[in-house]
Amino acid sequence: MTLTNVVTIKSKNGMHLRPAGILSQISSKSEYSDIGIFLLYNGVRADAKSVFNIMGLGAFQGANLILEIEYEDEKLEETAKSAEKELIDFFEEGYIHAEVPEEEI
Repeated sequence: MTLTNVVTIKSKNGMHLRPAGILSQISSKSEYSDIGIFLLYNGVRADAKSVFNIMGLGAFQGANLILEIEYEDEKLEETAKSAEKELIDFFEEGYIHAEVPEEEI
């Protein structure tokens, strides 16, 4: 089974290393180990548990990504929905906790 959503990169810096790292950490939480979390962009499907895969998407500000959360067992539905909410919130907030301070740019 798959939960599918469209998320938008809001940061003016796009999906740079810091937010990719946080996204990977969220996706790699132990409670999410039995579900697959993927991002699709421009025909490329990236495992959201891998910083390198996320960075390989080359997503920029305003880019729409497809977030897919896959699970096999109905028992994992609540876990998948929890991951979905956490990841959507990450994108909706513009991953403000991962922003590069202006003085570092």
